[in-house]
Amino acid sequence: MMAGMKRWAFLIYAVALSWSLQAYELPDLGDSSSMVLSSKDERALGRQVMQEIRADPSYFDDPESVDFVSSVGHRLLAVSDDLGDQHHFEFFILEDPTLNAFALPGGYIGVHTALIEAAENESELASVLAHEISHVTQHHIARAMEDQNKNLPLSLAAMAAAILAARNSPDGAMGGVVGAQAGMIQAQLNNSRENEREADRLGIRRLLKSDYDPKAMASFFVKLGRYGRFYEGMPASLQTHPLTTERLAEIQDRLQNIPYRQVQDGPDFALIQARILALIGTPHEALEAFEGKDLDPERPEDLPLLYGKAVALERNSRYVEAAAQLAVVRQKSPPNALFDSLRAQIALDSGHPRQAIDYCQRGLSRYPDQRALNYDLIQAYLNVGQPAQALKVIGERLLYTSTDARLYEYQSQAYAMQNHQMMSHESLAYAYLLLDNPGAAMDQLQIAQRAGDGDFYDNSQVEAMLHEIKQEMQARKGKKKSGN
Repeated sequence: MMAGMKRWAFLIYAVALSWSLQAYELPDLGDSSSMVLSSKDERALGRQVMQEIRADPSYFDDPESVDFVSSVGHRLLAVSDDLGDQHHFEFFILEDPTLNAFALPGGYIGVHTALIEAAENESELASVLAHEISHVTQHHIARAMEDQNKNLPLSLAAMAAAILAARNSPDGAMGGVVGAQAGMIQAQLNNSRENEREADRLGIRRLLKSDYDPKAMASFFVKLGRYGRFYEGMPASLQTHPLTTERLAEIQDRLQNIPYRQVQDGPDFALIQARILALIGTPHEALEAFEGKDLDPERPEDLPLLYGKAVALERNSRYVEAAAQLAVVRQKSPPNALFDSLRAQIALDSGHPRQAIDYCQRGLSRYPDQRALNYDLIQAYLNVGQPAQALKVIGERLLYTSTDARLYEYQSQAYAMQNHQMMSHESLAYAYLLLDNPGAAMDQLQIAQRAGDGDFYDNSQVEAMLHEIKQEMQARKGKKKSGN
């Protein structure tokens, strides 16, 4: 089984390598001869920026919340007929108090936690994602970069810094983070009025075809305008997506003849809003946000907030109270994967991994694809000293989600517990490749070579991987130097 997994993993490595090394054949954006970015170039640009974003503390890597936003995004993508050769999309969240969402080249779409909390319904959130998807499918950001490339060789690190610094600089001045280039970088991140109108038009079409309420786009944009009047400066979304009176009127005009439709939120929307409220800020601040509310489990509208309070109690290590609060919610609510994963997390964090295993297995019998439950089960097996069981779960998950870097990180831990050092470092190398860090992957493969506990096949595979990474990196470097 182990040999079979390794042969399979080598195929995954080949895919990961092809993604990661795209970054080494980027066109010189300061060269006027490189006026057209291919989809491959856009993807490489996006991956490099994402490497910076993932390393930032604001990167909100909560699997339940991210999976919910992704589910909304993929519902919109499922009805999109304008994807062309743009088939990769990744939705992510930043912990940020400003209302904003943005798209990066290559299909990476970010949403701020404050925007998710501000949406009154799922259709409003979907309207924002539909708009951002349209910026990607129409290659608006790539076009803006091409327009600017004669004047500024774009720094990818500076682009990431501009995105991340915007939350601390609501007036759009970027807080000096990117120095004299700030204005030009901001101009490249901003979208023209023409692009905004196109994204609005296509976004409305996506909402209609996916059975969301298209009128939510107008209602949410009006909300953004009100938000700007109550805060110093403009909200971040209005800096990167300027909302003019003319543009809002055009949106409302497009919606005028669309008949009213009543769209009910999915069961997870309010729960995820409460979960995010419980996960932002310090644990104490999060709990205070719920303790000041008069919550009654007999009122259905209060149940999501009671779930959020249970999450906040868990963050504060008040596990008995968290479990009791969650039990009340479970009793009054229909079954939900979010309840199962929180119950398992409470058991795991309170030092009861065998109970967590039981909870995870029960939950996975109903929701086999929920990431959080699978992560908790793997961690629980590792905590009770059963790495073989953890590897079995990991192997099953990788057959369906081969690009999940966290699974490879768990795999590395499990192999280390079995004292398979070479395989442990090899697995960590796969994780780094998927996180767009081929340099760190090479370091892990070199450590794997020195481990001395692999057979001929193991050593040959690691050597072949190292050789291919080095060869490709040198080829790309030489290509850039030659100007080809």
